[in-house]
Amino acid sequence: MLSRLLRPLSCPVLCLGLAVAPAARANEAAQSAAVAARPFTIVMVLPRAAQSTEAGFRNYLERENVAARYVEVRFSGNKLDEDALRQQVAALRPDLIYAWGTPTSLALAGRHDQSNAANPLRNTPIVFTEVTDPVNAGLIKNLQQPERNVTGVSHVAPLDIQFNAIQAYRPFRKIGYLHNPAEPNSLTILRNLQAQAQRLGLQVIDASLGLNADQTPDPAQIGPLVADIAARGADLLYIGPITFLAFTHREAITQAALRQQLPTFCTTESIVRRSGCLFGLFSNDTNVGRFAGSMARQILLEKKPVSAIAASTLQRFSLLVNIPTAQTLQLYPPMLLLNVAEVIPAPPASPR
Repeated sequence: MLSRLLRPLSCPVLCLGLAVAPAARANEAAQSAAVAARPFTIVMVLPRAAQSTEAGFRNYLERENVAARYVEVRFSGNKLDEDALRQQVAALRPDLIYAWGTPTSLALAGRHDQSNAANPLRNTPIVFTEVTDPVNAGLIKNLQQPERNVTGVSHVAPLDIQFNAIQAYRPFRKIGYLHNPAEPNSLTILRNLQAQAQRLGLQVIDASLGLNADQTPDPAQIGPLVADIAARGADLLYIGPITFLAFTHREAITQAALRQQLPTFCTTESIVRRSGCLFGLFSNDTNVGRFAGSMARQILLEKKPVSAIAASTLQRFSLLVNIPTAQTLQLYPPMLLLNVAEVIPAPPASPR
């Protein structure tokens, strides 16, 4: 059962169900030729530099002969900047907007249950990636029929499968969680963690970042709050898909955990690969981008309404273990996990 749930994502785009019949390929080629004279404008709105998710998105569209001009726009993450962001993106007259993360997607599209009459992007197709829970975040009404100009790809494994991976590493009993009240999905994650922990007889030890006057969280609090979580008995720190913690300040939270000898479990790929999180379970970033690219192709070439394209997640997940961090913590994974996981190896020993 564990190997079936946790087996790494190894096959390429065919895993995503994106194979296209020859007749359809010919039709798409004709469509591509028809629009070759005017490349589409795709605005990529990101809270950080482009990474493998964006590379997967662009590479998929290039391979499908979708001629496009890509324009990157950086979003600060500050709610006070949302109106200016929408105006900036609208001025670029995009044919499609790529949005990374929940705060960015909400900044562009607004909530579905609030008036968007003044939003200049209300009719522009938006494809999001790395949104944890688009329904609870208020982006769309339901996954199968978004019913607005927004759809996209989530990257997070179901919570029960995450807990399978956590408990397979060690029987952790007290799960620490640092909440960011500036991100709507953070509270949803906390509530889901608490519900899942209660079902399993576990405990969640949480703390909350304070907000500055401009309603942004203070990164100086990360270290002290992680220390507080550890002092209250947490034996694992759960780092969810929170932009402020898992991306913007990922080094701060993983290093704070290491100082407390606190193992970390992460639900996004880059923090394990680049910032020393102990282990994580997630959809592969590149394949998330490819899946989003397939949605963009349907919108741009097939002229399919965005509202008719179901938001989705990939169905296979990768387990990644960071061996250098395991060495630092003296907390090595069991062989069962090593049989199904990808590992970041320890650096070679220096010659004597």
